[in-house]
Amino acid sequence: MNPARWLYRSGRIAGAAAAVYLLYKVPEWVGKLLGRGKPAERDATHRRAARVMLRTALDIRGVTIKFCQVIGTRADLFPRPFIDVLKQCHDAVPPRRFDEIRTQVERELGQPLEAVYRDFEREPIAAASLAQVHRAVLCDGREVAVKVQYPDLEPLVRTDIANLRRLATVYRRLERDPLDLLPLVVELTDHLALEVDFEREADCAERIRALFAKDGTVVVPQVHRAWSTRRVLTMELVEGIKVTDKAALEAQGIRPDDVVQELMRIYTRMILAAGFFHADPHPGNLFVQPNGHVVLLDFGLSKELPEGFGLGLFELMFSMMTLNEAAMIRAFQELGFETKTGDPTTFVAIAHRMMDRSDSGRFEGEFTKEMTDELFDAIRENPVVTVPSDFVLVGRVFSLLSGIAHTLGSRANVLEAMGASTAG
Repeated sequence: MNPARWLYRSGRIAGAAAAVYLLYKVPEWVGKLLGRGKPAERDATHRRAARVMLRTALDIRGVTIKFCQVIGTRADLFPRPFIDVLKQCHDAVPPRRFDEIRTQVERELGQPLEAVYRDFEREPIAAASLAQVHRAVLCDGREVAVKVQYPDLEPLVRTDIANLRRLATVYRRLERDPLDLLPLVVELTDHLALEVDFEREADCAERIRALFAKDGTVVVPQVHRAWSTRRVLTMELVEGIKVTDKAALEAQGIRPDDVVQELMRIYTRMILAAGFFHADPHPGNLFVQPNGHVVLLDFGLSKELPEGFGLGLFELMFSMMTLNEAAMIRAFQELGFETKTGDPTTFVAIAHRMMDRSDSGRFEGEFTKEMTDELFDAIRENPVVTVPSDFVLVGRVFSLLSGIAHTLGSRANVLEAMGASTAG
């Protein structure tokens, strides 16, 4: 990487880290001088800190956007203002110039753009932290979507990961009781390893396509392997109505309630039955065709779940439905949770906090956003030291599905979805 660019990126990341640190420490230092102690209400500070991070990420892009996205999914560790601000990272990413994209595609495919694509639109239809997607037409006339990884991404990844590790280590040394950020950097590194390999993404897409091969209501685009590499992914162009566009759905005669329940059925089948799932169901990756079929897109973050995970999750749901506290403890332990003290009653307290958000005081099949928020709030406040990353991803999936349901004015019941999936 160009030394000047390396210095600029490193300086921007360090500057943002210092600004965030001082946002919290200066009021503490002033409070100590005046004998007031720590500020009790910090939501405004959390929001300002998150905005500093968001501005920096959108400026230098690359891994910093991905890091903000990871934080934006970790409601078990970070306060809600962080989650609310940093979730914008999914939608606010500016695209790269077309000449950079053309050069990357031609380098990867080993021939001029026009030799492969009869038409290739200059403006992307989507832009994310690591890649952007362009509409194109192959020389044989087939319409495709071409996902192109940003050039020079790998040296940026190495630089940014090294900077984040360094800052996490410095922070840990400065603070007496720090939030352990190094596991987040490790999680980010793991996610990046999955998402920067488009050949792996193609494999994941084909695996989920095969899972629903006999299910005519689930659409997964076909990958064109001849025009795909580790950094360019050419796939069938599949379009539809954005899953949160209630007016457009109803205009096509599609009931939002049916869409929500179908989404829950699809994800229940992947998570509880197949043990392999599409872990990023935000509204930009989900569409509905005029016939009501659901389209799944972007399989970079697809995950294999540990053996027995689905059974443990089902046991947790069933124990909360039957108010069986012994089964609650067993389910949390089977899912990989641990506590500092080893006291398992912490798990019971967490489960009851979730159930308290239900009108009946027990789980009745609906993972509402309020329930998942309460779960992560409880985890953050209780001495839980090991929260399985797979559980966080699954919890995020249910939270996103609940958010979609809320936007559509509907509710999704996982127990009904399980019955429909079994029947199918």
